[in-house]
Amino acid sequence: MTHDAAFYFANLGADVSRCIRAAKERNETRYEDSLSRAYRTLEELHKAARPEAYEEGLLMLRGLALARATPEMLASF
Repeated sequence: MTHDAAFYFANLGADVSRCIRAAKERNETRYEDSLSRAYRTLEELHKAARPEAYEEGLLMLRGLALARATPEMLASF
């Protein structure tokens, strides 16, 4: 089944939200699982041929990585 970029972008947001929650709970297994799902979703978003949505998705994941590297930033989520 093929979905549009909006569908994949919304799912990516949910994946990132799950990552944030897992990080706050210090649940590394769940974090890694959600992060893997986020990258799979990002790949589907890339295939949807909406480069601007893909770039925003990359920025979301980079922001997640930055927040995780600086725990005081994670609190802002």
